[in-house]
Amino acid sequence: MKKVYLAILLLTATEGGFNTIFPPYLQQARYPVEQIGMIVALFAVLQLAARLPAGALYVGKAKPLFVAFVLLFIAGTGGFAYEGGTPYLIALTMAHGFAFGGIGTVMLAWAIELKPQNSTHGATMGWYTAALSAGYSIGNFCGGYLADSLGYALTFVVVGLVPSISILAGLTLPTPSVPLVPSVPSEAEPKRRRRMELRELQELISPNLALATLIAIYLNILDDGFATFFPLFALGTGLSLTFIGLLKSVKSLTATLLRPLAGGIFRYINFKTLNNLLIVTWAVVIVLLPSLRAEWMFFLVFITIGVCRGLLRVTSATMLAEEKAKETGGIGIASAVYNAGLDIGGFAGPLIAGYVASVTDIPTMFRVVPVALLATYLLAAVWVERAGVKRASMMRET
Repeated sequence: MKKVYLAILLLTATEGGFNTIFPPYLQQARYPVEQIGMIVALFAVLQLAARLPAGALYVGKAKPLFVAFVLLFIAGTGGFAYEGGTPYLIALTMAHGFAFGGIGTVMLAWAIELKPQNSTHGATMGWYTAALSAGYSIGNFCGGYLADSLGYALTFVVVGLVPSISILAGLTLPTPSVPLVPSVPSEAEPKRRRRMELRELQELISPNLALATLIAIYLNILDDGFATFFPLFALGTGLSLTFIGLLKSVKSLTATLLRPLAGGIFRYINFKTLNNLLIVTWAVVIVLLPSLRAEWMFFLVFITIGVCRGLLRVTSATMLAEEKAKETGGIGIASAVYNAGLDIGGFAGPLIAGYVASVTDIPTMFRVVPVALLATYLLAAVWVERAGVKRASMMRET
C-alpha cells in the first residue's frame, strides 16, 4: 500500500503545481478571463470522460493502462513548455485532463483492492486521501516557487517529470483481479434487468442523496471558480506565485489535517448544522477577500477555506453513508450521482466565474458569485427538505 500512497502523492503534487501556475500562464499568453474559465473547465469534462473507459479496462490491463495514462499525463504537462498556439494548447489541456481522470480511477481501484487484511476500508481510504491532499499541498507551493525562479516553461517540464517515479511504483504493484465496473449483460438477459425504471431510480435518489450531491456541486463550483482566478487577482495586488502556492498549500494541509478529526467534531456539533455553518462561512470569506491586502489576512482566508472544504466533503459523504447504511440497494448509483455532482461543480465553476469576471472584473466576481451561489443553494436545500417531508409522509401512508 505504501507504493500506492507514494504514487498518488507524486501525481497530485504535479497536479497541484500545475493548477497553481496554469491560470497565470494563460493570462500571460493574453487569453481573456472568460476563455481562461472555459479552458480550465475542460479538465473536469475530460476527467469525467476517462472514468468509464479506465474502469472497464481495469482488470487484466491495469498496469499497462496506468503507465499509458501517466505517460500521457507527463506529455500533457511538460508539453506546455512549448507555445504552439491555441489548438495545441486545447489538445494538451484535453490530454492532461483525460490522463488525470484515468489515473485517479485506476489508483482508487488499486487502493481498494490492495487493502491490507489487518486494516479497515476507512483507515485505507483515510491514508489514501491524506496522501492525495499532501501531494496537492507540496505541489501548490513548489509550483509557485519554481515558476517565480525558473519561469513557466521550465516549471512545466520539471513538474511534468515528477510522475515518472510513480511508474516504477506502479509496475511493482500486484496485478488487479476485481472488476471496477460490472460486466455487460448478455442479450439473453431480460430487459427489465438491464434497464432501471424511472420510478426505481427516483426511489434511489433520496432527499439526503440529493442534498449531499447539491453540496458537492456547491463546493466545487465555489472552490474551482475561486482557485482558477485567485492567482490572477493576487498577482495584480503584488503577491508572488511563490506566496500564492504557499496559500494553496496551507488550504490543502488544513483540509488534510481536519478530515481524520471529523468524527470527534461531530460528537459536539451535529454534522447537518455544521454543514450549513460551513457553507455560509465559505461564501462570506470569499466576498470579503477582494478588500484584503495584508498577507496574514490571506492566510486566515485560506485556512478558513481549507476548514470549510475539508469538513464539507466529510459532512456530505456522511449524509450519503448514513442513507445507505439504512438500505444498501443502489449504492453504486448513489456513489455515481454524488461524484457526478463534484464533476458538474468542477466544470461549472470556472465557466461561471470566467463569464462574470469578463462582464465585470475579478474582484467583483468574488463578491457576486458566492452570494448568488449561496442563495441558490439555500433555495434548493429548502426544496429538497420539503420533498423529503412529503416523501416520508407518502411512505407512511403506504
